[in-house]
Amino acid sequence: MSKFLRASLGADFGYTPGEQPADSGGWLKLNSNESPLPPSPAVAAAVAGAAADLARYPSPVAEPLRGVLALLHGVEPEQVFVANGADQVLDCCFRAYASPGDAVVRTEPGYSLLPVLARLFSVRDEAVALEQDGSLPAGFALRQAVLRVVVNPNSPTGHWTPPGTLETQMRDATGIVVIDEAYCDFAPASCLPLLAAHPNWLVVRTLSKSHALAGLRVGYALGDATLIADLNAVRDSYPVDRCAIAGAIAALEDDVHHRLIVATVIRERARMSERLRALGWTVAPSHANFVFTSPPPGMSAAAVAARLRESRILVRHFMLPGLDDALRITVGDAPATDRLLAVISGLNGRAVGGT
Repeated sequence: MSKFLRASLGADFGYTPGEQPADSGGWLKLNSNESPLPPSPAVAAAVAGAAADLARYPSPVAEPLRGVLALLHGVEPEQVFVANGADQVLDCCFRAYASPGDAVVRTEPGYSLLPVLARLFSVRDEAVALEQDGSLPAGFALRQAVLRVVVNPNSPTGHWTPPGTLETQMRDATGIVVIDEAYCDFAPASCLPLLAAHPNWLVVRTLSKSHALAGLRVGYALGDATLIADLNAVRDSYPVDRCAIAGAIAALEDDVHHRLIVATVIRERARMSERLRALGWTVAPSHANFVFTSPPPGMSAAAVAARLRESRILVRHFMLPGLDDALRITVGDAPATDRLLAVISGLNGRAVGGT
């Protein structure tokens, strides 16, 4: 960091994404919650077609993608905000609703980008510890805040709260309630049907996970038209490029491929979880495209992550209190699960950085 960086940010400022090695080299990436399958075959052709018009700016509100999303979710186009990934949607929520000194409430553990945004926008980051079982604590909704964020299913734990339960818990919440459903396609249900009854709710979704478009960066929010107008007022001029718009539409139109991705994750998630438990690992119930798991006694999570890396397998280890004894492992396809479990099985019974 240079001497000119805002002192309030601190020398350790910044979001740390999962490691992104070169595409070559035989790496198995199970650290960034990407899709186990490539996107729909229609996406590449759509992106190539859009590249012919790159001399012209895209639609500032990402039409015609906005209209496609509105039709998909049964809302008006004015109720859809499209941005450069769900991360930019969250960024715009901070821009629109949180003035310096305001309180923003989130869970701990939770998405690690949120405290970074809080520091960036000079707001008070109020982290509320989840219950032991991963559920929201009783007082979460009662804290006074201009903005509160619930990641459902949670990252990194994978815990999912049913929409009806979440609605009851959020009934008395003040300010804007953001429900980040980045992983919701792998869970039983979404909060989207509840939006009409809650004009202060925003539901955030992404095409990175269950549509395999992490490389195109497309996220969106749905909510009351007045809230969407707020987000549009603070967004970048042209947040989504032409290629991303075209590729996203092609992915959304191929529902068969989308369902194949979801089915693959659910099947392999169950298989991975069952096998890890049989090997003595503790595995939290997950409704996302990853599992949150702790190795058996005699192994440390950090040492296991290092051993996996030696086998060119990347998983996510968070060096944070309360999380450093576990790994978040993305669910891959069947060969990926086989490769991961083969290495972990070889570690069992051997001292691996004892706890």
